[in-house]
Amino acid sequence: MKPQKPQEPISVRKKQKTAADARKSSVRGRSEEALRRGEEHFRRLLEAAPDAILEVDAQGKIMILNQVAEQIFGYGREELLGKKVEILVPDAMRSAHACRRELYTHDHPGIRSMGIGLELQGRRKDGTTFPVEISLSPNRSQDDLSVIAIVRDMTAHHKLQDAVRRSEERLRQAQELESLGRLAGGIAHEFNNLLTMVLGYAELLQSSLAGDELLSNYVEKTRKAARRASTLTRQLLAFSRRQVLEPKVMDLNSVVIETCQVLVRTLEDIEIQALPSEERAWIRADRNQMELMLVNLATNAREAMPEGGRLTFAVSLVELGKVELGEPEAPSHPGLMPGRYVLLTVSDTGNGMSPEVQSRIFEPFFSTRDFGKGPGLGLSAVYGIVNQSGGSITVQSQPQAGTTFSIFLPWIAGDETTASASISPEMLEGSETILLVDDQPQLVEMMRTFLEKMGYTILTASSPEKALRLVREHQGEIDVLITDVMMPGMNGLELARRLRAERSTMKVLYTSGYTEQNLEELSGFEETSAFLEKPFALEDLALKVRGLCDVVR
Repeated sequence: MKPQKPQEPISVRKKQKTAADARKSSVRGRSEEALRRGEEHFRRLLEAAPDAILEVDAQGKIMILNQVAEQIFGYGREELLGKKVEILVPDAMRSAHACRRELYTHDHPGIRSMGIGLELQGRRKDGTTFPVEISLSPNRSQDDLSVIAIVRDMTAHHKLQDAVRRSEERLRQAQELESLGRLAGGIAHEFNNLLTMVLGYAELLQSSLAGDELLSNYVEKTRKAARRASTLTRQLLAFSRRQVLEPKVMDLNSVVIETCQVLVRTLEDIEIQALPSEERAWIRADRNQMELMLVNLATNAREAMPEGGRLTFAVSLVELGKVELGEPEAPSHPGLMPGRYVLLTVSDTGNGMSPEVQSRIFEPFFSTRDFGKGPGLGLSAVYGIVNQSGGSITVQSQPQAGTTFSIFLPWIAGDETTASASISPEMLEGSETILLVDDQPQLVEMMRTFLEKMGYTILTASSPEKALRLVREHQGEIDVLITDVMMPGMNGLELARRLRAERSTMKVLYTSGYTEQNLEELSGFEETSAFLEKPFALEDLALKVRGLCDVVR
């Protein structure tokens, strides 16, 4: 008989089994802990992603999603889990999306490439749609297939792209306007030279027709026609931003009445009404800019009344106190001090504006018109003119209820004498020596004829270079230089600087129908310089010359 092995005690076997179970339990515990940590890590990664991430099973049901998905689609997590992914697709695209999803999940080769960086539309819980970029990746697990969808909200990106496109378009428009402005300014310059000669020779002719009432009447009509033509060139210069402002005392009533007379002929389908104030509405402003302001407001009203309507210009005088100015009650007229103001209201019976449009109406390039029908600068120019004149502008409007612009301009104590003083011809005569420089020989000859009749000694040059030579050769005094600003080769500013370096007591009268943007040098004229805009009347020329001659350095 073989000797039998001694059996282990039952207690030992139990201990060994218990130890094995403990080891298994420990391994299982560690595995479960590792799995839990892995799931937590996965969830942190999922929630840290900047884009929406969803996992969709083969039946199209949403299995996993992160917080970004909740945020951009507007749903809570529980509202989406287990739902078909088509809930996030616009209604019109749902059936097509379901078909494509079926093809994708069944690994159809012709569809797979469409799941990479595809720009589509997403649907929020409230029904609104928004642009999204979607990338799809298959996730295979044994026999199961799911799809990982990364969804990026492209709303901000599209807004940025739109802003860049608008900026590029505005830059292009600004460049076009600059080119057109230079062209318009050049045309205005040539026309103003011609109109100056027409006005000047008409004045010379009228002065020699004393007693001939019929011919004098013809000449006066010629002058009026030339002055009307000059308003067109002023519009060209205003468009090209090449005007030098000359504030003067004026009655706003007269500006409104005269402008309305022009508008009646140009806006035939609109009833124009002018309501002047009972008192004179004295303001200090540039008349050309005031006319441009009225025309721009009328143009804006015409756009709001395509079928016709009524446009009313009303002038009144008002007293604004602290309450009206909103100190501190209601800040309706920012920047204005208490006092007397001329109030111009421009009202139309047009389509009106929404509050959103009103909030942007004075922005440059903002327009409610179709693209290509204007740059949207009219009302921004009005805003600039009003502010430059020390005033304030407000707008009241409602859709389909018309629009009213209220413009407050500082009232000044004025009368006929301050607006246009009457000066006798004898007061404008003189004996000083004047140098005329202009590249238009006919214009030089016209001014020479007039100024010689006034008693002045006249020297002439048809170019800056000839003027420099003439001055060096001339032994006598030259009291005043009258020079065009824009001339070939050397402009009038440079000519004046060179001549004053040699003759420091010389006064300068600049003339031009076209000014460059850097003409700010003339905006704060020193006492020995002045500016006369073409076309000008000979009486205005005489006034400027006499004023310079009477200045004592």
